[in-house]
Amino acid sequence: MKKRIAASFLNRIKSWQLIGLGISGWVTLYSVAILSCDAGSFVVGNAQGGCFAVTMTLASLEARRLKQDSAAPVDPLQLIRGVTTQQLNQTIALFMQRQEFIIEPTKPGAAQMGFGVRAVNSGRTLVFETGRWHEPFIDLPHAQTTEENRKAVHADLAIIVSAGMPLEDVHAFADTHAVQLFIGEEFKKLAVAAQSQNQAT
Repeated sequence: MKKRIAASFLNRIKSWQLIGLGISGWVTLYSVAILSCDAGSFVVGNAQGGCFAVTMTLASLEARRLKQDSAAPVDPLQLIRGVTTQQLNQTIALFMQRQEFIIEPTKPGAAQMGFGVRAVNSGRTLVFETGRWHEPFIDLPHAQTTEENRKAVHADLAIIVSAGMPLEDVHAFADTHAVQLFIGEEFKKLAVAAQSQNQAT
């Protein structure tokens, strides 16, 4: 627990701040030693200041290492290897049926656009784009194409199902268009359910 708190604290502090703190501490203790005009205090103050500066320098190196570790790219497909698009489509269809949606057959044109599941409830139509789920990123052109394809297949909402991470402008686009993202932890749960269903059969 203490290690996690320390890592979190170091992640929030920049290296130059720790080095600066170390140098200032050393200068302060060194100045106190000089003002006291005592040989013993001069040595002790110098030693304490030096240790403080070294400690802060080491802390800055640790902060930099923690930041590099946290910034290391994580393969979004690492935990879901072996899942197929068909398994995802079947799992989504089963889930939507439990939500009292009717699953309509996907037409060849819609399938070519990447839509794997079409669900209807009370006249509201949802389409799930699963054709590009394995791509590592969702960029703005991807979201824009999905929106155009949604209109072409006459659906009220298009849901991009993906193991990849959306770029910054994708969220803003999704907020103002009839496009939704099914990513992150939600996608992992879906993939695990698809794997379980495949093992059961």
